[in-house]
Amino acid sequence: MDTLNDQFLPQGRTYRTLKCFQKAECIYDVTYYFAHKYLRQNDRTVDQMVQAARSGKQNLAEGNIDGVTSKELELKLTNVNRASLHELLLDYEDYLRVRGLAHWGPKDPRYLQTRDFCEKHLDSAIYREKILSRSDEAIANIAITLIHQCDTLIVGLIEWLKKDFIKKGGIKEQMYQARKDWQRRNGYSSSGSGGSSGYGGYGEQKPTTPTTPTTPTSPTSPTSPTTPTSPTSPTTPTSPTSPTSPTKKCPTY
Repeated sequence: MDTLNDQFLPQGRTYRTLKCFQKAECIYDVTYYFAHKYLRQNDRTVDQMVQAARSGKQNLAEGNIDGVTSKELELKLTNVNRASLHELLLDYEDYLRVRGLAHWGPKDPRYLQTRDFCEKHLDSAIYREKILSRSDEAIANIAITLIHQCDTLIVGLIEWLKKDFIKKGGIKEQMYQARKDWQRRNGYSSSGSGGSSGYGGYGEQKPTTPTTPTTPTSPTSPTSPTTPTSPTSPTTPTSPTSPTSPTKKCPTY
């Protein structure tokens, strides 16, 4: 089987296997529940938090698919995803701070327990079940923990994408390399040798080599113009002779 698809335009990608995507999905489900349960429905923060959580998930999927043809776009969208999650992180921290609720620190036993649980579970269904019996403080801290873990995974993904680009290049470089590999495997060379079926191995007519244009002959130098002869001086006109008197008178009418 031809392996050209492994070199460029690979279609076997699936963002759903990315751990950062799975964790981002958990963040969205937790946020959707939290925002609609604990915030007033006319509060703009509800829509902002849900949209930030959505962007933190959707941009990973879009970037992963767009990355087939544009590494630049994949890197940009992946970083946009990270920015959206940081926006959401600030909303959760603001919620806890302005309401006087606890933001669990690294030494808090509740934080350590939440951190270990979130590291082991990537199924959003588990979180949808667990948060039903948790307080707003607990849910906010769970979301914050998930966001920090997802952010770490996204940073790792960005570093991997950078190294992959340096190693493989962009789509144009990959297409060029794939074309050269195909020519080499099929015995095609720029000198005109082709595969067993003619040009390029596909039975196409081999292009003829263009003839070398002939060198134009140098134009002959124009002959120098001849010097015009000087005009001859006109002869002095002779004085007219006096008319002779007529012998007969002219008739009158």
